[in-house]
Amino acid sequence: MGKSGIITTRSKETGVYHNVIALFKIYRSVSWRMQVQIKQVSHRFRKEYGTDVDEFLDSLYQAGMDLNEDEANIAARVEAINSSNRFLKLIDESVELMRKYHPQGERNYWILYYTYMCPYQPANIAEIIHKVESHLPQNIQINRSTYFRWRESALNAIDGILWGYEEESRKLLEHYRDTWQEKE
Repeated sequence: MGKSGIITTRSKETGVYHNVIALFKIYRSVSWRMQVQIKQVSHRFRKEYGTDVDEFLDSLYQAGMDLNEDEANIAARVEAINSSNRFLKLIDESVELMRKYHPQGERNYWILYYTYMCPYQPANIAEIIHKVESHLPQNIQINRSTYFRWRESALNAIDGILWGYEEESRKLLEHYRDTWQEKE
């Protein structure tokens, strides 16, 4: 069990933690913090430089200037925002891929969206179920156990997109390395 109380699994071969539930549990918080940081940095840039962050950075890079010595540590803040943005983009792209190609992608998308991704956090499971039902065809009604089963299915689909082939790829590479290794 991790420090946060979330059970994590660790790959014995790679030593890497892969916990899609933990990722989704922090999604809303990271998204919120990132939006606040973007607004703060954008406001500061507008005030000090009369331009937005992207235009400012483009002009610096074109001029060949280095941000490593800036006094206000702007480079670190911009890099933190960029890192958070990459994190969110990775999850968003995985969810969109699942939505587009998974046999139950649309249903899984709405489950994940209302459970973890929408800016407004629903008060309880019943509210999530109600919102998901509005996107299901033919006014299908679902119960709590169905919701949890569907949520597990959606998380497994995303888990497969994010990390599912890592172990298989490693085994395949080892197989070919062992099979095609030059004989001495």
